[in-house]
Amino acid sequence: MSLIGVSSLELCQLLEQAFLPDRSVVSCTDDEHLTIQLGQGDSLSNCVTVTGVRIHSLTSCHELAALVAQVREEQRLGQACRSGLAPR
Repeated sequence: MSLIGVSSLELCQLLEQAFLPDRSVVSCTDDEHLTIQLGQGDSLSNCVTVTGVRIHSLTSCHELAALVAQVREEQRLGQACRSGLAPR
């Protein structure tokens, strides 16, 4: 699956679905960078916030899955805020 042709809104929705059952809010205000907030369960209190994720770095489903895994790992490690997280 290529992400070419996927709008930023669709990308945000894909990521939010990938983080279920935990609550997440994924936003893109400039069509270039994502901000991801990932909470525990239904709450966003004490959430992990990742900012500055470049949309153009997400060109395949593998990179999208890697991003989800990285944010989950940040959540597991209890990182409060991370900027510019990019797929490995």
